[in-house]
Amino acid sequence: MFAKELKQLFFPFLEEVNFLFSRIFNKGVPISNEMTIFIFAVCIALLFIFIFSMWFLLRRKSRNEKDLEQKSSKIKKKSLEHLKKERDKELDLRIKEEKKLQESKQATQLEKAQQREKVIQDQIASLEEQKQSIQVLQRDLTDAQKPPEKLGQSDSFLDRLRNGVDKTRKHILNNLSDAVLGKKEINDELLDDLEEVLISSDIGPETTQRILEAITKKVEREELNNPQVLQSEIEQEIQRIMSKKYQVPGTSDRKPLILLFVGVNGVGKTTSIGKIAAQYRQQGKKVLMGAGDTFRAAAIEQLAEWSKRADCDIVHKNAGTDPSAVIFESVQKGIDDDYDVVICDTAGRLHTKKNLMEELKKMVRVIRKLIPDAPHEVLLVLDATTGQNAIFQTREFLQAAELTGFIITKLDGTSKGGVVIGIVNEFDIPVRYIGLGEQIDDLRPFDAQQFTKSIFA
Repeated sequence: MFAKELKQLFFPFLEEVNFLFSRIFNKGVPISNEMTIFIFAVCIALLFIFIFSMWFLLRRKSRNEKDLEQKSSKIKKKSLEHLKKERDKELDLRIKEEKKLQESKQATQLEKAQQREKVIQDQIASLEEQKQSIQVLQRDLTDAQKPPEKLGQSDSFLDRLRNGVDKTRKHILNNLSDAVLGKKEINDELLDDLEEVLISSDIGPETTQRILEAITKKVEREELNNPQVLQSEIEQEIQRIMSKKYQVPGTSDRKPLILLFVGVNGVGKTTSIGKIAAQYRQQGKKVLMGAGDTFRAAAIEQLAEWSKRADCDIVHKNAGTDPSAVIFESVQKGIDDDYDVVICDTAGRLHTKKNLMEELKKMVRVIRKLIPDAPHEVLLVLDATTGQNAIFQTREFLQAAELTGFIITKLDGTSKGGVVIGIVNEFDIPVRYIGLGEQIDDLRPFDAQQFTKSIFA
């Protein structure tokens, strides 16, 4: 039943299709049913192929879109992660910059605090120096009212020298007597004790070694075996050390004679300048002072007062002026106004040791622009009470200037006068003057033989 109905439907449809195909493919001539079915089958197959192709293309497009979406989501995810990392880096960088800024602010504040503290310390030091200068000036003015002793009395000066080095003499001789007391021979133990005595007298390790080597050689040659004569042997060796001869420039050789005084604050530099200026004036010389210490409080006023006492002229400027400019003007005035002696003061303390030494070098260069072979004397003033520190100061100042002589002050108030022996031995530089008191004539030219005799007499 169903087959009949299907045939009834199929054959009319086949006839219609045959008619259609005959018109299209065979110019209206009827086509056999087999060909019609074949063509129809081909068309259906093509239709299925087209539908399948369209489905495949749409499916592929859909997959591509999904892949693109997945890739896009991955890219977005990576981009977000990258942005997050960049933000984290930027945040860390900002945190570090803020930390550095805080540290920089703290360092700046600390530096400012240190600078303020340094300024305060400098002010305190300046006030202390001013106080010290005033005290020295008052003491000098008081001592100036005392009647001075005559300069030409050699025996009297030797007595004063003995009195001045009394503490040094007692220290050396008493300790030396204790070391040899009860000893019957010179052995290693006695030499060790002797070394301790000499070093404790501030003679210095190098000079002590020289003295001990001289004694040891005599002991080895059996020229010396009695401990009781050690004192005379030491005295002889010290005399050999101190017997160096040096040429001292005078005003007859050079005019003006340029003297440059150097030294740290508190050693008596300004006072020594005033006393030496007074001695030149007593010889009838025309003397000019140059107040090159423009850094220390009251230094200019103190030197000006000494110029009045010594009856000599002075070149000075306001505090804080370039010291080299003051020295230049002083030397120029000395040349122009026919002075016999120009004495130049220098600073004993600047903000750093390096600046002090560089300033001294600059002063020497400035002086040599006017007089090529000047300064004719560079005198380092040392305080005998500082002991071995005086030797350390000498080494520092030798780096800045060619020292030609020493002035050893305050020998009358210390047991460390042995440092004079150490200085003469270690440096090929003479001791030019020694100070034994506050009077003008208490600063005397150094006589090595008298000095040695005063210690062991």
